[in-house]
Amino acid sequence: MMPGLPTAVSKEQCAPYLSVSLYKVSGGTGAAPEVLLAAIRDAAKESAEKASLAFPDAQGTAVEVDGTTIAWTRYVDERPPSWLVDGDLRDLVNHLVVVARRETLFALAFSDNGLRSAIAKKIASAAAGPLSLITRLTPTEINKAFVEGRVRTLWLTGTHRRTAIKPDSKILSGLELESSLDPLGDQSYFFSSVRSTVKLSEKLASTVVGASPSAGRIWTGPSRTWDEFTTGLNLVLRRAADYMDDTSRSETPIPIVASPLTSLANVERAYDVAIIVPEQIHHGESDAAKDESRWLQQFGDTARFEVTAAAGGPNFEADVYWGDTKIGRLSYEFHQGPRGDVRAKITIVKEQGSKDVEGEVSKKQKAEILKICRDADNITVYFDTGHTFSRGHIYETRFRDARFEDWEWVPMWPDKTEYWQEKPLDGKRFAVENTGNESDKSLFGLIARHWPNLKSRGQQTGWLVCDDGAGESADFIHIDDKVKPSLLTLIHAKGSGSGKDGRDISVSDYEVVVGQAVKNLRHVDRGLLLAKLKANGSGVLKDAVWHNGKRLKNRDSFLAMLAKLGSNLETKVVVLQPRVRETVLENVREKMNKDDKTSAAVRRVRQLDALLLAARANCFSLGAKFAVIADADRKRGSTPPAGRKRR
Repeated sequence: MMPGLPTAVSKEQCAPYLSVSLYKVSGGTGAAPEVLLAAIRDAAKESAEKASLAFPDAQGTAVEVDGTTIAWTRYVDERPPSWLVDGDLRDLVNHLVVVARRETLFALAFSDNGLRSAIAKKIASAAAGPLSLITRLTPTEINKAFVEGRVRTLWLTGTHRRTAIKPDSKILSGLELESSLDPLGDQSYFFSSVRSTVKLSEKLASTVVGASPSAGRIWTGPSRTWDEFTTGLNLVLRRAADYMDDTSRSETPIPIVASPLTSLANVERAYDVAIIVPEQIHHGESDAAKDESRWLQQFGDTARFEVTAAAGGPNFEADVYWGDTKIGRLSYEFHQGPRGDVRAKITIVKEQGSKDVEGEVSKKQKAEILKICRDADNITVYFDTGHTFSRGHIYETRFRDARFEDWEWVPMWPDKTEYWQEKPLDGKRFAVENTGNESDKSLFGLIARHWPNLKSRGQQTGWLVCDDGAGESADFIHIDDKVKPSLLTLIHAKGSGSGKDGRDISVSDYEVVVGQAVKNLRHVDRGLLLAKLKANGSGVLKDAVWHNGKRLKNRDSFLAMLAKLGSNLETKVVVLQPRVRETVLENVREKMNKDDKTSAAVRRVRQLDALLLAARANCFSLGAKFAVIADADRKRGSTPPAGRKRR
């Protein structure tokens, strides 16, 4: 017996936190709680890597409470402290495991989060024995039984492409969150956990119940006594039995956010992987972080994946990097599970000539990192088809049919504008001195020669300054001081990712430049803009300034004019990105009018609408208008002008 191990613990001494994973019988008649508890004990000993586990009660203890059979056992976890490098020092922690059965439902409670996760994986993969006779409740069953109105807390995880202007995840709290969610901004998130107001019994007042649907878990909070714990446990099991199969209850209780799908159909072209850090997933307890959680926190801050997608499906390979150091290459293969879940098989790819990482990352750290990345519960995968894989489920954003209409169409053909080229280059260097010259066919050249008269290709009018570079306020700032009030325009330009005549719509081409526009919105404030342009007035861009088509030697007169304007300005933010063609967007809109929900082009446009509407809302919140300039190809000839370059 371990030092300090008590000889006996009675149930009256126990008041566990009520947090349970819910399962149901899936084979035969299931197993008695005592038998399942013994199987959990054996699996726990097998999975203990860095710890020594001792179960002083060999058989556990079982009682019946109001029709529910409850078995429990305690164990002692002996392991070195997480901060210990070398030595014999050991921490002893007492834990409790509870297994309850009511008819065909089981509730499993663990005081140790790490063991709970390990047992969940054992049950999911068990092919024989007591653990194979139960299966976890599905997200739909959890949603029907335990997620209702007056939502108090939401843990949201994004299905959208990762971007600097939208969080990967966020936590919301309030009195009735279902009424305060943003139909556009929040539609690209799914909830990993939720706390909502539920009546566990008609005889009792409503209480706040937490649920993690994808993990099949429910929690209500601490218990003061064993009887309070068992009473709450019975209420949870009865509620699940009464409502989880009720066809009249909604499978999507929070309709604004994304919901899980039950098929891999049409899921293709992975483009990014993200690590799910521990703070993004709420488990209902506040136990100390485990070793793996610390690794997730450290690695998740700088992890990146270079993805190579396989054609025609969701599978892909990815090079894993910690900062600039390559850790290894992994293969991700997805398979449809028997109950609507999606299983990911993740393996290490053996690369010819590969060597163990040395220097910044040790062999041990490399092994730990690859272990983290091979655990499907730790990753989120983003697909070009608008789907996201997270924690065993495929999610699809249910984009609302709200359309962005503030397009301004400018032809790119008349002067052979190379709309894929953002700025004039000398090799890789930004050739500032050539900006706006007749030979400059880039988007910067188009702006410098003709803004705001792009359509007619008229001479540039008003004041125009280029502020491209690190810490920029915008690529260009334009001021029309002849109108009342004066109009300040921040212009953000980005070359099309494709120079093909028949190019399709791409959301990713807009994400970077729209992100820059939103990130720099603060510069619609005249005072901030003036300070920023003064600070950058003596660098290489000092003479990248024009007034009524004439290039000036410095910014002095521009800054003097800006200082005198005062704060009564009209403001506008413009994104110039020619990837979208007018005729292509019109064709997609026609499909949307016919309620086409299967077209990949329709999905892309809905994603683009959501991105641009969110950016417009950000601009409106600061009193600025927002517009996007793209390619007016309606009058374009069928044959490109002679000498035109293509990519």
